[in-house]
Amino acid sequence: MKTIPPSCPEPEIGRRYWRSLDQVSDTPEFRQWLEREFPSGASEFTDPVSRRHFVKIMSASFALAGLGLTGCRRPESLLEPFAQQPEGYVHGQAQHFATAMPTRGGAVPLVVKAHDGRPVKVEGNPLHPDSNGGTDRYVQASILDLYDPDRARRFTRAGNSVGAAEAMDFLTGLGRRFGENKGEGLAVLMEP
Repeated sequence: MKTIPPSCPEPEIGRRYWRSLDQVSDTPEFRQWLEREFPSGASEFTDPVSRRHFVKIMSASFALAGLGLTGCRRPESLLEPFAQQPEGYVHGQAQHFATAMPTRGGAVPLVVKAHDGRPVKVEGNPLHPDSNGGTDRYVQASILDLYDPDRARRFTRAGNSVGAAEAMDFLTGLGRRFGENKGEGLAVLMEP
């Protein structure tokens, strides 16, 4: 049977370390707090049966936690084949598309690299005379917006989900109503 070693006593000679001024002053209030915080015998766990039981319970809880983590997987998305394959398409080969990103003062000409229809890299268009292939940090970070999990995936009106047709009808009616008075009284609030 394993024996528990005795606790280390304070050194009688040499340096003594203390944690607070209360411990140095050794006031009765500090001794009461110390006895409440660390009761004598609390660190000793000598009963082998209860210790064994404790280890059994903890190992069972870790095993169940491990089983529970198997349910936290990314949802499977099944790939669908092309109904009609695009001309010149080679699976796994990168495709490059020329596009532009609108800004407040105009647009930034870009070349987007995509793998299997998913954009993975954005660069400036070196053939465009305005940019000479340069971009800024906002253009480079724009690729992250496509994969943002908080991105809106549905239309809402007054907190309730609506279909795409109903949302477009609402926007068309809004355009007609405010188009007559040239947008006076219309405000659109959005992130920069």
